Amino acid sequence: MKIVRTGALAVLVLAAHLAPAHLSAQEEQAADSLEVIPLVPLTVTVLRTPVRMDQAPFTVAAWRRDAAERARPGQGLDEALRGVAGVQVDNRYNDALGERLSIRGFGARAQFGVRGVKVVVDGIPATMPDGQTTLNHLDLASLGRVEVIRGPASALWGNGAGGVVQLETEPPPVSGFRQELESAAGSNGFLRLTSVTAGHAGAAAYRVAFSRTASDGYREWNASEIYRGNAMVRYAPGVNDIRVVGHFVHYDAQNPGALTVAQIAEDRRQANGNNRAQRTGEEGVHGQLGVVWRRPVGQNDLEVSVHGIVRSLTNPIPPTIIELDRLAGGARIALHGSVDIADRELRWSVGAETELQRDDRQNWVNEQGTRGELTLDQFETVTGVGAFAQVAAPLAARVHALGGIRYDRYRFEAEDRLITADNPDDSGSRTMDALSPSVGVLVEWDSRVQLYTNVATSYETPTTTELVNRPTGAGGFNPDLDPQRTVSVEVGLKGRIGQSLAYDVAAYRARVEDALISFEVQDAPGRQFFRNAGTALHRGAEASLSLALFDGLTGRIGYTYTDARFDSYVTEDGAFDGNRVPGVAPFRFDAALTYRGRRGWFVGVDYRRVSRIPVNDANTAFSPGYQVTDLRLGMERLRLGGVSLSPFAVVSNVFDEEYNASVTVNAFGNRYFEPAPGRSFHLGARVTLGRS
Repeated sequence: MKIVRTGALAVLVLAAHLAPAHLSAQEEQAADSLEVIPLVPLTVTVLRTPVRMDQAPFTVAAWRRDAAERARPGQGLDEALRGVAGVQVDNRYNDALGERLSIRGFGARAQFGVRGVKVVVDGIPATMPDGQTTLNHLDLASLGRVEVIRGPASALWGNGAGGVVQLETEPPPVSGFRQELESAAGSNGFLRLTSVTAGHAGAAAYRVAFSRTASDGYREWNASEIYRGNAMVRYAPGVNDIRVVGHFVHYDAQNPGALTVAQIAEDRRQANGNNRAQRTGEEGVHGQLGVVWRRPVGQNDLEVSVHGIVRSLTNPIPPTIIELDRLAGGARIALHGSVDIADRELRWSVGAETELQRDDRQNWVNEQGTRGELTLDQFETVTGVGAFAQVAAPLAARVHALGGIRYDRYRFEAEDRLITADNPDDSGSRTMDALSPSVGVLVEWDSRVQLYTNVATSYETPTTTELVNRPTGAGGFNPDLDPQRTVSVEVGLKGRIGQSLAYDVAAYRARVEDALISFEVQDAPGRQFFRNAGTALHRGAEASLSLALFDGLTGRIGYTYTDARFDSYVTEDGAFDGNRVPGVAPFRFDAALTYRGRRGWFVGVDYRRVSRIPVNDANTAFSPGYQVTDLRLGMERLRLGGVSLSPFAVVSNVFDEEYNASVTVNAFGNRYFEPAPGRSFHLGARVTLGRS
């Protein structure tokens, strides 16, 4: 069967390569039917200082998403990050937990939301001051641009930046008015309805979107319903540039839990019995608003941003019902400038930022989905301050350097409000700080080859949830849980082959001190606790290829090798020195290819092959390797008078592979595996009125 599937994939890829010559000859007998469309070097902003991607001395990826890229169901961030080496996105198909995102093995410990990777959406951090990231508010169908730093970046972004993902919504039109209505429906009761209103009036441009997404889920006790809204207004009168961005989400999702091997063999669509009995899931509301103001100040540029976040959720898990009300926000000021030294432009940035997070947390015993005894009642505060400086300097005609340094200080405070004769006051505080430097140098051998190397660091505090979840059951913060620190050395080679192929090859070695690892205990199965694992080594190699061939064929191809192992790690269960870090796939191959015909139609192939993944510290259990192929096809803007229609169809998991979408690391009772859906189908269409 594997030979058949691999052979079928080869035929699809070969067809994608051959189709342009054949089809364009049918459509237009033109001499330039095989005209090559060159790849234009992008300027990336995820490095804080705008840099051309081919001159960046770090491993950076960036691309824009058009209608053919967005012709996917919109069920997870993995759809937007297809074909990117070094990035592992495990879509749990579980809206109560969200995707598990890791870059070079950082973030693999997350059991819900995202850890260890900084995520920024439309200039507003989706990562909280304590390093926890939730992406419920992200509207995947509206994403217009993606940028990724693969590797530590705390010198640029502060806490939790083992890697960085910067996401931007599709911008408003440059003129006129546009109204879009989109619908997508498919297997397992999936239905998504979206409305986008966008336009331009004088010095202002705007974009407002609303959507409803509902699904019965592939498994039992897996249903979800999500309402999202996002808005962007950009006002640029004179020298000022003001952007206001808002996001809102209300969601209600069931959590079927992870399964054992025996349960999957019995029925892979079943929910864990304890999860269903305890009615696990999450219901919440999240709203955020941010303002970014830019203007020149003399010969320099000033940037000021502020944002605020309100979040409220109820989260039943097997032993506990958690209720959390959160207020968070931050402010940032930066000054950017340049100076000429020896006829070369040196660009610099300096700035500071502050963050605040206030959580009102209560836990009850979960009694068949209803609240039992109150076990935790505390008020938690996280305050952070940071100062940073960055310099981008041409050291010679073809030598570019980018260096930065940042200092962060975080204070965690807990006020225990549940004090009795048998439950002492667990109030307390923790202070954590770090100095995070980084420096990179790139040498342009010629337009085809650039050599680069860098040394970078990251600093990752435990999140408030990780500090609060203490195996002893006590309140307050875990006094034994320390931040994770990383130093990484990387060398790479990137460049172009002709005008239509861009490549990037990198090798790295990252040493992690006090690695944060999750585990479970018998008295609270399904609840994650954390401990420091001494030291770990992450070593690996990555190869990426971006292509734009034959007047229509574009794509991203990525190969990832990650050797993440414990260097020194001893617990009461034994010594795990030399074992692989659980949750990290050692090998991964991704490809996302799209062919766009001259009359607006497109066809795409997404392919992913993943090696087996260790699921516990002892490396005695593994999630089997797998390969999955998705197909998508459609039309871009079929004009019908003053209306354009963009229909699309998607077949996911074409060969009906049985595989695990994600794993639960170190789960008690061997409940490691979260099965993925089989073959599924989705149909959708976007109707656009006005200019597009």
